[in-house]
Amino acid sequence: MNISLRKASAFQASINEALKGINFETQVKINEFQDAEQEIARASSEVKANIARRTALQTALYEIRKSVSGANTQVSIDNRLADVAHLEKEIQFYNGLVGNKPRESEKVIAGRLDKIRNDKSESRRSIYGYNDTVDTSVFTKEDLDGFRREVARAKKSKQKLQDEILELNVQTVIQLSEKTVATLQSEGLL
Repeated sequence: MNISLRKASAFQASINEALKGINFETQVKINEFQDAEQEIARASSEVKANIARRTALQTALYEIRKSVSGANTQVSIDNRLADVAHLEKEIQFYNGLVGNKPRESEKVIAGRLDKIRNDKSESRRSIYGYNDTVDTSVFTKEDLDGFRREVARAKKSKQKLQDEILELNVQTVIQLSEKTVATLQSEGLL
């Protein structure tokens, strides 16, 4: 049976949910009115059936996972995902820089420094002399505009890659074995 990578992803999620719901109760409570051997046998049978169910689901899950991995490599989805992650980091970084205020003009900085140099009063100085500086960003308005353009470019590139990935996930198919198909059918997932 052939399925798309998108459908394979849905099957993997469904299998993981089914695995979470399997009970492996290894202890049994028996009261004086029950047949002890019958209750132990019933509980043992249930646990062994759940172990077999888990094994079949795990086998199906990892067969699908390996097939998806191979298909991702074959059509370069894995490379595109790496590029998306890289662009996300670039967007995050440049968005952090965009939040800066632009640097003061050369005249304003020179004027403030001149004022500090010529001010002889002690009231302007703190105990540690921290008021003897002028703080300014190192980025010009043009730098910040460039960072904004970089964010916009990266977002556009990221969206293009995500669209390509979506298209490839729908178009690319993998082959499921008969055993995996049977497991999915027995679980009601197919």
